Amino acid sequence: MLITNPNKPDNPIVFANEAFLRLTGYSRAEVLGRNCRFLQGPETDPADIARLRDAIRRRAQIEMEIINHRKDGSKFWNRVLISPVFDKDGRLTYFFASQLDVTLERDRLVRLEKDRDALDVALDRRTTDLRLSEERMRFILTGARLGSWTLTFPDLLLTCSDISRRHFGLLPNEPFSYDDMKAAVVESDRLRLEAAIADGRDEATELELEFRTRTPAGETRWLMARARPHVDADDVVTGMSGIMIDLTDSKRNEEQRHILTAELKHRVKNAMATVQSIVTQSLRNAVSIGEARDVISARLQSLSAAHDLLTRENWNSATIPEIVTAATAPFDIPKGARFSIHGLDLRMPPRATLALVLAFHELATNAVRYGALSVPSGHVVVDWDVVKHASDDMLELRWHEFGGPPVAGPPARRRFGTRLIEAVLAAELNGKAAIDFRPSGLVFKIVAPVPDQDKIAATAEDEEIFRRHLASE
Repeated sequence: MLITNPNKPDNPIVFANEAFLRLTGYSRAEVLGRNCRFLQGPETDPADIARLRDAIRRRAQIEMEIINHRKDGSKFWNRVLISPVFDKDGRLTYFFASQLDVTLERDRLVRLEKDRDALDVALDRRTTDLRLSEERMRFILTGARLGSWTLTFPDLLLTCSDISRRHFGLLPNEPFSYDDMKAAVVESDRLRLEAAIADGRDEATELELEFRTRTPAGETRWLMARARPHVDADDVVTGMSGIMIDLTDSKRNEEQRHILTAELKHRVKNAMATVQSIVTQSLRNAVSIGEARDVISARLQSLSAAHDLLTRENWNSATIPEIVTAATAPFDIPKGARFSIHGLDLRMPPRATLALVLAFHELATNAVRYGALSVPSGHVVVDWDVVKHASDDMLELRWHEFGGPPVAGPPARRRFGTRLIEAVLAAELNGKAAIDFRPSGLVFKIVAPVPDQDKIAATAEDEEIFRRHLASE
């Protein structure tokens, strides 16, 4: 504690107690009669000195912390309280000053501030890491079309990401509770879902389940949910969190694969049956091994041409111009010289396409051997149209030979080729077929229902969508 006299020059110290002397290291003789400024040093803030002097000048009380220096030059934080003392007439007589060393307190405060700053930096870093981790997780989940979800126990509060809501056919802002989710699940799968969630709650088991849902638009979707339970310090399951995956496309592709495999087996069996029939009938009607070999080879080439045509069209269908051209191309040399082909651009289903190619090939082979194509001047007209029969539209297709040798009439024995043309083709097209052996040239005609063009197009579109799915995997 100090007392100074402002009424003397330079406001000298007139009293200093022992505590002040111990604090500063000075003796009483070194202190008395001096201004307090001797405590200031190189690290004393000039701004603090100015504040102190201003208060003294205004005769005002001031409390502040300032760096002072001891006799040995060491610094310390001094908490100073200076208060003016007035006599009964209001005249300033003394200044009372107390000092308190608060260096340790200030050091602790500085350390606390440094620790706080370090914690702030660490918190910012962890917050940034967490935000980046969440962004990475959100990117991964979005890219993989994985929805996230959380279900709390015992209140069954469901929280879903936007992707999970879309899996159920909902918009991001639509309400979606646990009861809503159960109601969306197909009834036969709902009990399994509830049982799996109950096991997770009661036994702390992980959940993995495939189930079907129906969206508000009526679409059935396959989803898979995976989740892990949350267990607190008391081993109580407080909820579970996991992901939701849309398996609909995968399930559809799997179904289409089964259909494709079955269809492939069916087509192979049909092809083998056709080959077997061609070989058996050709051998039965051949007069020599050489003739049988030639006939079988020609008919198998015709069958191959039909398969090539359907393969180019993904086994969906083929147009009648494509069918006629594929069957007659080996005989139309030079191209367009021996055949006139014209008619509507109608599509035929696969089985009808195979039957027509084989029939036209058989007609062309016979025309080369016996009919219009056996002489240079002969040619064939193939045309077709849709004609009204009673109340139904019917396809009328004609093969008409011109310029060949006179036709003596029907052969004495009906060969396999004739039966193939008439019976097999009529059965495949669900129509009537007949060969007319006119003297001027053979005429073949078939009348059959017009194939449903919309159905053929829809089938082609479905198969194309399926193939794009396979190609994208």
